[in-house]
Amino acid sequence: MFYYYKKHKTQFEESSENCQEDAYKLLPEPIVILNLDNKIIYLNPEAENMLSCKLRRVMGRDYSEIFTLLNANTGRVLQGVLGGDTSLLRERMTRDCLLQTTMNQTVSIELNLIPLRRYGDQEQDHILLVLDNITERKALESKLSNLETYDGLTRMLNRKSFDAEVKQLIDNAHKHSSKHVLAYFSIDQFQVINDTIGYASGDNLITCMGEQIKNHLYTQLDIVGRVGANEFAVVFCERKLASAIKTIQEILSDVSEYKFMSRGQQYSITMSCGFVVVDQTTTSSTRAISEANTACNLANKRGGNRLSAYKPEDSEIQKMEGNLEWVMILKKALQENRFRMHAQPIHPLKESEFKKPFYHYELLIRLSDEKGNPIAPDEFISAAEYYSMMPELDKWVIRNVLKQISTLPEQSPLPVFAINLSGQSLNDPHFLDFVAKEIKSSGVDPQMLCFEITEQVAVEDLTLINSLMASLKALGCKFSLDDFGTGVSSYGYLRSLDVDYLKIDGSFVKNIANDEVAKTMVQSINQVGHTMNLKVIAEYVENEQIIHLLREMGVDYGQGYEIARPGPLEIVIRNHMLDSHVDEKVAN
Repeated sequence: MFYYYKKHKTQFEESSENCQEDAYKLLPEPIVILNLDNKIIYLNPEAENMLSCKLRRVMGRDYSEIFTLLNANTGRVLQGVLGGDTSLLRERMTRDCLLQTTMNQTVSIELNLIPLRRYGDQEQDHILLVLDNITERKALESKLSNLETYDGLTRMLNRKSFDAEVKQLIDNAHKHSSKHVLAYFSIDQFQVINDTIGYASGDNLITCMGEQIKNHLYTQLDIVGRVGANEFAVVFCERKLASAIKTIQEILSDVSEYKFMSRGQQYSITMSCGFVVVDQTTTSSTRAISEANTACNLANKRGGNRLSAYKPEDSEIQKMEGNLEWVMILKKALQENRFRMHAQPIHPLKESEFKKPFYHYELLIRLSDEKGNPIAPDEFISAAEYYSMMPELDKWVIRNVLKQISTLPEQSPLPVFAINLSGQSLNDPHFLDFVAKEIKSSGVDPQMLCFEITEQVAVEDLTLINSLMASLKALGCKFSLDDFGTGVSSYGYLRSLDVDYLKIDGSFVKNIANDEVAKTMVQSINQVGHTMNLKVIAEYVENEQIIHLLREMGVDYGQGYEIARPGPLEIVIRNHMLDSHVDEKVAN
């Protein structure tokens, strides 16, 4: 049943029983009442506005002369909804459809059909229709669906959608012995270029390179996606290998001749490419994409601006795939306790709270090599995930964080520390017992702990996640859902997760000042979060303008460089210890 009806159920039922037109006039939803012959006997003011007609002119006329109900998918006249079916008088019905007026205006509506036993002084049965205009909601869902399928920058398929397409092609290859060529492209030295010309120009470069690739796709069958920050993938469907290689070489040649302009300066750009044949021997999309990526990395390593085929017997490819160096690095770093925790504030955006001291943080793991040089988190975390070492890292984080924050005295407000959990840890059957045991032995108030899980991890096994969340929330811990908003399905999953905080994916937040879709997304997620009594956190808060816009929307918390950069956890703890001493002196 539609939202407003649920909220005002008593008012509707009283209206149904007492047939008070004044009650219908007060409702913000369009109301139409028909008799069993489909004749209009009442319209409230909202219905008059929607249908562009007055009750006095249409009373007694068949509803089909005033408006038509259409199937939302086919656009055809809706059958079996109205037409004297007495079964309609026994139960309510709700469905989405299109409403077309005599003025040829079409709007998306949620049609709610409610049987009335009588109306006014008439004893016969009637039907009440609520025509809830959901055009804006449908438009937003369409945008969300596109965001779930396509990369927002290049309008290519995103990694998830590209992977799904490759899976279908592999199934096709197994059934029909068809052959395809999967090519993986990356922009050479992209990080250096990005750091030199800035992120905005870097995004422009990615868009230009995407267009260069799309310009060489000659058939509707070819599939193209953006599968990484500066990486693209193409499947040349049912193309001979020689033809696909010729096209790849043309792409690389044209890119090398392309002159990219940024801030009045010209830059030479090259790309590397690796490819693999997809046929009936291909076992999975993940492996096919990974093999093409490995060949691309080899092409880049050999100097870039070149093409490399995936050859499992190639010694260099074997070395790249079988490189266990990271396993030794991570194991040694754990043994030598070389990991460190940093904390980035998550701070209230409300003006009355904004100037108060920090008390809520996300914890971030950092690693330096044996010489003290920092290693990029993406690099060692990716390696830990690849070699299934994330449970060891997560356990190290939990054990060491609890040890550090156990020194904090009781304070108000109580500091909250958010710890990220990986999917690998959540799938470990012993992980929950480990966490509960560590919390108990540390003496830390569980209310100081908030565990962050990503939306992707959460939806993989809702039953498992809910069981773990219930156990830790029973102790007093909180949960935050990270990277939220990547697809329309997000809203459905959110109903199933008992989280306390909702973190809006930073890819939307960083663009709200100049992208209406991103702004609408943030507003929508914030509204849904608040409707479910969740506290909403916006990531990537990088400037004052973003803070101002988020504050106007009513977003609860912000996290980003404009608020504070990450800093060592020991300094955060020291500052809280100092604040505590000050409070004690004031109290005395």
